Amino acid sequence: MVSRLLWLQWRDIGHPWSGGAEVYMHEVCRRLSRKGIEVHAVTSWFPGLKRSEEIDGYTVERIGSHDDFILHVPRILKHYSRWADVIVEDTSKAPLMTPLLRPRRNIAVVAVVHHLNREIYFHEIPLLKAFIVYTLESIMPSLYTHLPNTSLIAVSESTKQELIKLGANPSRVFIVPNAINGKVNGNPHFFNKDPRPTLIYLSRIKRYKQPHHALLAFREALEEVPDARLIVAGKGTELLSGYVKRLGIEHAVEIYGEVDEETKMKLLCRAWVLIQTSKKEGFGIVVLEAAACRTPAVAYNVPGLRDSVKHMETGILVEPGNIEQLAGAIVRLLTDEKLRSRLAESAYMYAQSFSWDNTAETFLKVVEGVAHG
Repeated sequence: MVSRLLWLQWRDIGHPWSGGAEVYMHEVCRRLSRKGIEVHAVTSWFPGLKRSEEIDGYTVERIGSHDDFILHVPRILKHYSRWADVIVEDTSKAPLMTPLLRPRRNIAVVAVVHHLNREIYFHEIPLLKAFIVYTLESIMPSLYTHLPNTSLIAVSESTKQELIKLGANPSRVFIVPNAINGKVNGNPHFFNKDPRPTLIYLSRIKRYKQPHHALLAFREALEEVPDARLIVAGKGTELLSGYVKRLGIEHAVEIYGEVDEETKMKLLCRAWVLIQTSKKEGFGIVVLEAAACRTPAVAYNVPGLRDSVKHMETGILVEPGNIEQLAGAIVRLLTDEKLRSRLAESAYMYAQSFSWDNTAETFLKVVEGVAHG
């Protein structure tokens, strides 16, 4: 039985740049600690954060900075190698090469993979750094499933298949999905839809998430549904205000910027339809959160989103990059009440099958299997 777990991750839930990967870590770690497992997470430090603190029962230690965190990994592993029963590594920003750096080959390493960034690196970070992390990510699937006492956790079937294509041993890749916290369930006041046709785009501003596609599609949709409006929320979305004005749609767009959890859920519940235009995702937690609010999604048919959106069951998938198709699907859902209601109810039922308690249980079974296998 696992009693002490070391979790390595570039950021933690307290980091101002935290996102879905950090939520996953937090929700799993807090549940493992409730089971009596001593969980110690080591992440990068950010100005204003404590160097060490306890969060919901698990300990977070912050070392170095986001830019040099990987350089501290050998020292971290040496320090904890005799303490930990198993090491969990999150590969979201870049693989830390834990299987090669661990001082003891018999200590188990399980890496969590939300999605493979691949070409996205070259759009988000400087070229040299992009080449280095692209190379690390290319060798990671094989390395992390062929060395002794190693395995991978993928959050979706799409991610698992990508890992296998890059050389991962299929028998050592396990799916442990994302989930939602269920705050919406049993809260009837959340379910008040706006009387006016309302869309929502909810995401952090990153190039690979392509927020401009959502705005371009909305401009086209306005020609068919002139009374529609679009809610835009998430970290950095206030930067889109100039682009919205250039498109001439500022009269129909509400930009909120970063919002807290309660506001986020209320906005998702107000909306009739969610728009997602990423080049890829690990799974798309926001799709599940919207589904829990009976808000179906229109999304690109890309890895991650095709896992969280069931085409014509919980939403509509369209060809990636096809603005005309995206706009057409938006118009269809806004104007076809019968279809929208059917997808909304199906999305709500689908969301109920995802819980962090189940995710943590599955996660623990995988980790114990690797540690004692």
